[in-house]
Amino acid sequence: MPQGKKIFISYRRGDSADFTVALYNRLKLLFGEECIFKDINSIPIGLEFAEVLNDALNESAVVLVIMGNDYFSEYGHRLFNEDDWVRQEVVMALEMGLRVVPVLINGAAIPTLDLMPESMQPLMARQIARSSNPSFDEDVNRIAEGLSDTIPLQPEEPTVPGKPNGSIWDNMIKAVLLLVMLVSIGLIAFAWALAEVEFREKVFMSLLGLAGVVGGWAGFTRQRWLELRSLQIN
Repeated sequence: MPQGKKIFISYRRGDSADFTVALYNRLKLLFGEECIFKDINSIPIGLEFAEVLNDALNESAVVLVIMGNDYFSEYGHRLFNEDDWVRQEVVMALEMGLRVVPVLINGAAIPTLDLMPESMQPLMARQIARSSNPSFDEDVNRIAEGLSDTIPLQPEEPTVPGKPNGSIWDNMIKAVLLLVMLVSIGLIAFAWALAEVEFREKVFMSLLGLAGVVGGWAGFTRQRWLELRSLQIN
């Protein structure tokens, strides 16, 4: 029985790079970053890929094999090359008795056995998972729940009574920043609407209002960026 506690993601960059990055980020939230190994990006420079690959699989209990529409049609010939790293990942995982899950994405069809070398064919005897962009979150949550008997999900952070909800608090901050911008615009309009105010004072009030608009917009933009950043993940 495998003793590892990680999820290893095997994929072909030209076939499913964007999907895999999103999957990696989502799984980090569900299981913890230390439990996910994606690929060569996780390997420090100067180390031998084969050695790190072997170590990563030894630390893993689950291998997700991501297969898009081009996995076999465009890159299938590489699987018949014994030096192909994707082939080696899958074959090594199967030989080690790990829990190997084929994940067909975005409508990819179930491949026939003749599309892969004999050493990879046991993969298709495993239960298949599916995912697509429109139902990505739901699909990944289902996959994660199915793997939770092997690798536990991260516990949800407890709700602290009396502590403002994060999304409500963020919205309040943005509302205040928008109010600052509106007041600043009103200040500029008010300055030029008063005939008795000297030109120098109008310019001063306008600059003050402009500073409020720029500062409010910068704060609003930064707050929105922080919200988006918290949802992804790198």
